[in-house]
Amino acid sequence: MENFEYFNKTALNKLLILRKGETKFGEKIAIPSQESAQFADFLKNTDAKFIVYGIKEFAGVKANFGRIGQKHAWDVFLPVFLNIQHNKFLKAHHVAVIGCFDFKVYEEEIQQLNPSEPGQLNRLFEIVSEIDKEVTYLNTLIHRAGKKAIVIGGGHNNAYGNIKGLALAKGAAVNVVNFDAHTDFRALEGRHSGNGFSYAFHEGFLNTYCMFGAHENYLNKFMLHQFKEQPERLKLYTFEEVKVRFEKDFQTSINNIQRVIKSKPYGIEIDVDAIENTPSSAMSPSGFSVTEARQFINQTATSSNASYLHLCEGSPSFSTAADNMLGKLLTYLTTDFIKAQLSVVK
Repeated sequence: MENFEYFNKTALNKLLILRKGETKFGEKIAIPSQESAQFADFLKNTDAKFIVYGIKEFAGVKANFGRIGQKHAWDVFLPVFLNIQHNKFLKAHHVAVIGCFDFKVYEEEIQQLNPSEPGQLNRLFEIVSEIDKEVTYLNTLIHRAGKKAIVIGGGHNNAYGNIKGLALAKGAAVNVVNFDAHTDFRALEGRHSGNGFSYAFHEGFLNTYCMFGAHENYLNKFMLHQFKEQPERLKLYTFEEVKVRFEKDFQTSINNIQRVIKSKPYGIEIDVDAIENTPSSAMSPSGFSVTEARQFINQTATSSNASYLHLCEGSPSFSTAADNMLGKLLTYLTTDFIKAQLSVVK
């Protein structure tokens, strides 16, 4: 993993804010050895059930003609997460923070590439494919060690690596539920943030895909055709059906999704653009509330087959509020997943 930066005690101590009479989460988490050669052994031997890491890249978003941020979600998530309380509601020894992918080797090139130029767009596709390889490899390691992955940041292109890594570790196609304003099931035109699920599906890594919360204004003919042609494996719940026209009940829809996906190992994908006014590439004034997003994770994660959580597309660059508001949101969603899992995974 050439572009992975391992977390360590020095970085931890810079972020911890200690208070007398309190125990902060970061004081009790597991941290890997700085020697990458020992990393697989760390995953195998640690008592931590949940492996948290970040991804810092906007290549997939730019290749999908989206807005790219200048600051990354991981940078605002980590200091908040490490400074929550270690208490009876959540014990930090269940968690390891291992570090983050930082694809700064491509950063200058990505900034200069113009996706409107076919040749330059193809180069962006190539970069995303390189990122795919590293994300896939790490996820495979985590799941082969019997751990759950919690992935923070990056574009939704990284869903592909999450899905493929889990499928390779399990030796079979897996299921996914995506809480998102967009299906990210675009045509197979080169890798970007809008087709991670369609590529995983086409290549046989994704068995059943449940799409929850898609905005009808952004469903193109290709997407609608795919969901119509394969209704047993592709499930669609639009935001308007659930929250505007009330044709489908929020709670009942979640229950139906859970019944469909829980028979196999599955991932929970959360694009924060589905949450109203959350700073992201496709930030929207209309969407689910933060509390509804937390409820969604809590309920979809209550199965031993829930194998990973991915929180993507957040960018504090697009926020007019204090940066730590996004960090707090991502922390709530992360701890909701862990708590739900601990209720079923002993």
